[in-house]
Amino acid sequence: APAAALAGAAVLAALLGGCAKPDFPPGGPVDSIPPHVLVTVPADSTTRVPPLAGIEILFSEPMDRVSVRDGFRIYPPPGAPSFHWGGRKFRVSWEEPLRPNTTYQAFLSAGSRDAHGVPLGSPVTIRFTTGDSLDPGKIRGVLRARTLLTRGVPIWAYPESLGAVPDFLNAAPSYATETDTSAAYELTGLPLLRGFTIHAVYDLNRSGAIDSATDVVASYPSVIRLTPERPVADSINIVAVDPRAAATVTGTLVAADSTARYRVEAKSDSDTTYVRFVERKGPGGYQLRLVPGRYRLRAIKLPQRPGSPAAEVRRAEILNARPEEQYEHVDFRFEQAVEPPPRR
Repeated sequence: APAAALAGAAVLAALLGGCAKPDFPPGGPVDSIPPHVLVTVPADSTTRVPPLAGIEILFSEPMDRVSVRDGFRIYPPPGAPSFHWGGRKFRVSWEEPLRPNTTYQAFLSAGSRDAHGVPLGSPVTIRFTTGDSLDPGKIRGVLRARTLLTRGVPIWAYPESLGAVPDFLNAAPSYATETDTSAAYELTGLPLLRGFTIHAVYDLNRSGAIDSATDVVASYPSVIRLTPERPVADSINIVAVDPRAAATVTGTLVAADSTARYRVEAKSDSDTTYVRFVERKGPGGYQLRLVPGRYRLRAIKLPQRPGSPAAEVRRAEILNARPEEQYEHVDFRFEQAVEPPPRR
């Protein structure tokens, strides 16, 4: 073990003393190569880490220090961190010692950037323990969404004692990671005999905090309990829906008159002044996009000249338009058309 530690230190010293990545002169090629992590101390899966140890990360090139600092997290949090830089080496330490026999998960976001603004692209996770072995618990799955992003989305794990919907604004997660380029995530090094709730978090206003009025949290519907018999929970897939996203209604106008103009209307059931409509000439397909809510739908054959009668087809059922849902085959057949009642 001492020889391995000396070898690792020698590698780190050699890398720190090696040639830096040359910068192109002004007007030269634009840097598009993502940075990467060369060495971490402790390395991933290290055991028996001393209680006063910090974390060192050596990057392949100079980094944007603010993005690295903001993108670094460790779970469970050991206390208030201190950040230190020396060239391409980033070090984090804490005033309080690490807890005995505890597995930690240090995490660096894929959005951490180099000095030219190029992001890492993939998150970095460093698991280590002050005990003899890492906690074996794992939770993994995929984030699915239609209109929201699925790449680089934070995934937070909270203890079940905080309830199905924790106070995201004031309570920090116990563990966290983020989705990769394929929308997959994996939380590792988790303790057994505990229950967790799992959430995908969208800080849409980029405030650094989760505000229920502006942000979106998508949660797995049940508690995940890890046990010695079930240390790994697979397929913990999360479906994220933007509650403000529009619903889509599509269908066909069936009519014999190909010269007339037709209108499809959706009138809010709670606010009759709110009406969405689309018009077309002749029969055929249509599409309406509606904010979430309840609507009464009708199609109107518009008068071709002043004073001529109109005809309409109403749908008897109310459409409960849910966010991101697609309602197909909402058709109107004008052989069933009737003249609307006279206005009073």
